[in-house]
Parts: sequence; structure tokens; C-alpha cells
Amino acid sequence: MKLAIFDFDETLIKENSLSYLFKNILDSKYLLPKLLSIFFKLSTFTNVYNFGIKYTIKRHLYLSCLNGVSEKQLFESGEIVSGKLTPLSKVLDKLIELDKKGVRIWIITATPTPFVKGVINQLSWPVSEVIGTELYKHNGVFTGEFGEECIKDEKVKVIKQAIELKGISPLITDAYGNLPVDIPMLMLASNAYSVNNGNIYTFK
Repeated sequence: MKLAIFDFDETLIKENSLSYLFKNILDSKYLLPKLLSIFFKLSTFTNVYNFGIKYTIKRHLYLSCLNGVSEKQLFESGEIVSGKLTPLSKVLDKLIELDKKGVRIWIITATPTPFVKGVINQLSWPVSEVIGTELYKHNGVFTGEFGEECIKDEKVKVIKQAIELKGISPLITDAYGNLPVDIPMLMLASNAYSVNNGNIYTFK
């Protein structure tokens, strides 16, 4: 079995889709006040010091926007915003070409899995597996909390876990992602490519 792995944001689509997710779940007119309140709450200097300001803001947004949201709502949000996202045609063409050759396509992303699945479903891309940042659930809905974000070495970990769980031994022929964050994932493939502004560059 041959397998190709792709990052999602800024690899298959131009945008960072998380902002579209947050805007869809939380009415856009309330998003700016929410962001301002987060900045004022950054008196939690311990979190900022330990994880960095970008990570701390992201955690607050997840908690504010996704607490109490169901998996179905996240999936439907992906379907709704799919028309606002810009596929990167050069990379998408490669994905479709690989699929036609019988290569299985997996998307490995930092964005929550159900949301990306909704986007993929609406766009009818030939993707067999989406692995993203997994959110914690309580009583059937998301809490807004998450464990390890699916980035860098965590992507390698979840790919290997999925392969083991499925009991398969694939040859990872191709990988597409961003530099430098996706280097660990790119190293898994026989042919690796970095994507920058929609253009494809040979990584190794």
C-alpha cells in the first residue's frame, strides 16, 4: 500500500482555516471583543511564559468558541466555510494525481479533525483519512480543551499510531507541508515537498 501525507492549512489551502472556524462558531461581531478580552487576560503570565503568547491566545479561543460545541456542529462548520477557503491548485493537482495512481491520501493537520473532515466532504476531495488536533469531550460535546497540538513531532507520532492501529505497513511515497514546522513529517516520505505561497519545492 502506498500512502501520501499532506498538511492542510497553507499547504492545500491558502488560508489558516482556524480563524474561519472561530468566526463561524462565534458570530464574527463578537470575535474582536473576545480577542480583546483575551489580551487583557494575559496577566496569566505563567501560561505566556511557558507556552508563548500565540499558544496562550489559541487555547483561550478554543475554550471560548468550542466549549459545548458538538462534533456534528464542527463538521457542519467545515462544510459551511469551505466555499470561503482558497485551494492551492498546484498542490491539489498533485493530490488528485496521486489518488488516480492508487495512492491513499491522508491529511495531517493542527486544525480539529471534524472541521477539516467537513471541508473535505464539501469539496469532494479524495482523502481517506484526516488526523488533526483532538479535542476533549464531556457528555458528548467538546470542552474546548485539547492535549498535544498536532504539529511538528506530534504529527509523526499520530501517523505512526494510526498505521499501527490499522495494522498496515504502507510505503509513504510523498509528503507535502510547510517549513520548518512540518520537517519531521516530511522526513517520513521517500519524496518530500515544501509549499510556500502555493508553490512546490523539493525538500529532499
